[in-house]
Amino acid sequence: MIINHKRKFVFVCVPKTGSTTLSKYFKRTGESDKPKDHPWLTDKYHYPISKIREEENVEDYYKFAFYRNPFDRLVSSWLDFTQTKAHQSWSSKLKTQFKSWEDFAKNFINTEWANEIHFQPTTFYTHVDGVQAVDYVARYENFSEETQHIFKHLGIEYLADELYHRYRQTNRKKNYRKYYKDDATIEVVSNYFRNDLETFGDKF
Repeated sequence: MIINHKRKFVFVCVPKTGSTTLSKYFKRTGESDKPKDHPWLTDKYHYPISKIREEENVEDYYKFAFYRNPFDRLVSSWLDFTQTKAHQSWSSKLKTQFKSWEDFAKNFINTEWANEIHFQPTTFYTHVDGVQAVDYVARYENFSEETQHIFKHLGIEYLADELYHRYRQTNRKKNYRKYYKDDATIEVVSNYFRNDLETFGDKF
């Protein structure tokens, strides 16, 4: 999470929705002054709004997060955790437990990975008791426009050249749908992320 007490905003960092990009932007531009080992940037980085409210007084702060189509987000998570150096320990565990992406997508819900914070629905981060508890949920597919909208609201300068950096390189197809080879996999993922699909009006 990123909390700016001066501008009074909270960025709820939903995994694989551009949170690293925005967090590093805030760091470079002085909108985040915490050292890299601060709990907000380590073990509490992906805190949901429910836990943030328990620990921080942010009632009157502008709270925002990004939403990404869960089918796309799950593909991105798998590739990130199995291909990048940042998650080498997870890569070993995932590749040992699952034979392939297809095996993971169909069966992770029956394992401990279903409880891992990185794979939780966006509503886990943005809602409390079924009610949206952040002021704005932006759409990841419109990242540039949404970021400009948020920055304008907060009075933050939008510097495109400073914003766009690929911090982790993965080899993936552009269209996430190509990773889903059968209806059974789509159904499993649909059921797991049903709250997201219904809440944000999304589909495969």
